[in-house]
Amino acid sequence: LGTVPVAEDGSAYFEVPCDRFVYFQLLDENKMMVQSMRSGTIVQSGETTGCVGCHENRLGAPAQLNRKIPMALQRPLSKLRGWRGKPRLFNYIKEVQPIFDKHCVSCHDYNKDEGKKLNLAGDRTSTFNTSYNELWRKKYISSIGAGPFETQQAYSWGSHASKLVKVIRAGHYDIKLTKAEFETIVTWIDLNGPYYPRYDSAYPDNLAGRCPFNNKQIERLSELTGIPFVKLAAHNNNSGPQLSFDRPHLSPCLAKFKDPSNPKYMEAL
Repeated sequence: LGTVPVAEDGSAYFEVPCDRFVYFQLLDENKMMVQSMRSGTIVQSGETTGCVGCHENRLGAPAQLNRKIPMALQRPLSKLRGWRGKPRLFNYIKEVQPIFDKHCVSCHDYNKDEGKKLNLAGDRTSTFNTSYNELWRKKYISSIGAGPFETQQAYSWGSHASKLVKVIRAGHYDIKLTKAEFETIVTWIDLNGPYYPRYDSAYPDNLAGRCPFNNKQIERLSELTGIPFVKLAAHNNNSGPQLSFDRPHLSPCLAKFKDPSNPKYMEAL
């Protein structure tokens, strides 16, 4: 949605879209997350709301009425500064992958030495795409997903704690991202590393609700390749991308076939 300024005393006073689920993050001067709200709120049309109520001691007494008015309330409310264009749902494929395509995949791709360490190709796999799978699996980003439930300390997760950001900021083979590209990557991480822009599933009855192959096709592919796709779809069993729907011949699950004329290879391909 965008950003708003914070006053010197830490207060903020701003307008948000009504009837929309929103949550707040504190950013530093580099637009990197310091701390994040892990729940959210909805403000109705014409409503004025504040943080007091949730963020106060329920056993405490009301504050003194003669206390100093917060600095942000002494000025007109702030309008949201949009985030790189119109408000939209964040889409990894459209926002983040083009940056890797531009700067990284010339080295970090299938069949390349650097790609064996970290593959940042955009090839679609059975679930998500290759780069997304690799960054999460190899812990290059420090996002916490659905947990843990305990309160997390400032700077303990997000872009400040992510290996990918540290590599970029340290300078990696003289790769130079633009300010917009860097902010896009850190924003993606600080948003908790999402992939899809919405919860809808295109393949609700298939593997993980994401794979275009139906269950019989996945079972047959497992028979041909020896790869237990169903087992590997579990988060704790992720051994990396096994399929490439964009370049099928590069699919890792086909690596055991040495003869391209092998009938099993041809069927699997």
